[in-house]
Amino acid sequence: MDVGLRDLELFMALAEETHFTRAAALKGTSQPTLSRAVGRLERALDARLVVRTTRSVALTPAGERLRSELAAVLPQLDAAIRAVKESDVLRLGFTWLLPSSLTKDLIGRLEKATGSQVQLVRCDDRWGGVADGRTDAAIVYAGTGTAPSVHTVELTTEPRIVAVARDHPLARRRRLHWSELSDYPLVVNAVSGTVGTDIWPGGRQPAVVLSSRNYDEAIETVAAGRGIGVLPASGRQHPHPGVRYIAVPDAPEISLELVLPTHAPHPLAEILERLAREARPGTQGQRGKNS
Repeated sequence: MDVGLRDLELFMALAEETHFTRAAALKGTSQPTLSRAVGRLERALDARLVVRTTRSVALTPAGERLRSELAAVLPQLDAAIRAVKESDVLRLGFTWLLPSSLTKDLIGRLEKATGSQVQLVRCDDRWGGVADGRTDAAIVYAGTGTAPSVHTVELTTEPRIVAVARDHPLARRRRLHWSELSDYPLVVNAVSGTVGTDIWPGGRQPAVVLSSRNYDEAIETVAAGRGIGVLPASGRQHPHPGVRYIAVPDAPEISLELVLPTHAPHPLAEILERLAREARPGTQGQRGKNS
């Protein structure tokens, strides 16, 4: 079979992005190279994997099955290759925000204990790139979704804040009540966001304005006055000129989690997990927790 590991990785990027240009950019390659990789896979498997039109890309049933199988296999294969190379670099994923003091402390203790290096990698998905093997571990805020290939360790919790446009009716308020927010359209980051309507009591859930793929689009939607956003309090570290941030003292707190692969973890990821547990005595890792 004339198929390489790179071909499989490129196919997985396309399966995730469902867009040739974005997938190619994500993997640092060209669109023709991505197309050739998918073509090699289809010829080797004698199966159509992708249906492509001028406006969209969709996986065929065969493509969906391959994506599902590779989602479990590729992270383990990548970990095995990295272990053989005895890599001294840990790829630490994040989405849009890393709390500076906690992250610096954890990274510093890992590098001091092992002599290794930590490479920060932004991955705009719920698991910070761990579920599909793009990263070895990640620090993310708890969100929604499931992934049997990962488990999490809670690092800390923090309050939530509300983001509103500067000319929004709430912008002059210094504090808000959680129950008030259900009266306003909610901007949701559908991929790496930390809030959905399910955390409001039944019957008091806000209407939703979905943003596309990441925090940047979500905060611009808020700045444009399309709705309000709910963020971890650390979101103040990245202010937007068109947005005001307001405290919500009675909002449910948000967990900050260390995400790790369930199978074949990088040796440095295992050490990072131990250091994270030591940093918070009494906190139990939430193995199998995917929400």
